[in-house]
Amino acid sequence: MVRRKIAYRNFLFAFIAALVLFLSGLFTGQQLTSWQVENIKRFEEDLRTSLTSLELRQTLLKQNICGISDLGQFSAELSDLGKQLANLESRYGKGDNRILELKEPYFLLEIRHYLLMQEAASRCGRDFDLILYFYSNDPKQCEECDNQGYILSYLQEKLGYDQVKMYSFDIRSSSPAVQTLVELHHVKNAPLTVVNGVRYDKFIALEEIEKLLS
Repeated sequence: MVRRKIAYRNFLFAFIAALVLFLSGLFTGQQLTSWQVENIKRFEEDLRTSLTSLELRQTLLKQNICGISDLGQFSAELSDLGKQLANLESRYGKGDNRILELKEPYFLLEIRHYLLMQEAASRCGRDFDLILYFYSNDPKQCEECDNQGYILSYLQEKLGYDQVKMYSFDIRSSSPAVQTLVELHHVKNAPLTVVNGVRYDKFIALEEIEKLLS
């Protein structure tokens, strides 16, 4: 009887200890997730402020957009933000509502930056490649989207953010601006890549894209 009581106590203590560890880990995980999301929101706000500042400078300079010297610096920052969002997606799932909410303003930042780069290229003769990449996170809708995204990201890092400006958009986005972009480029399926204004509505291998950018 005494042995049974001791065994029961040991079991109870072990259960309580395991429960405490589990709850502590759960709480820590939730706190970490909240911190990561808030950190990305702050990063996003900083980037939006920088883009707004550039747009105001563009208005003030009117015809002298070529005088803006720091247009290129945001390409790397946009890419970094995209990587952070991708990391959150891989950890918490591509369907997590918190991540989906963060992606919508990110898409708008991309569009604004893309328009600035378009104008700088046409009016200032700046030589860089502009890439629009349309994807879907639904594997049933697009089995090759992840691989296509990896290839494009690799090329951007390899050739440099000053040379390659890449903007990725989820075709299922609820943003009217993104849907307008989808309609303008006649996006019906993913992956679809627009390289310097030319549409490629299929998966593009690394070697082929390298030729397009050379």
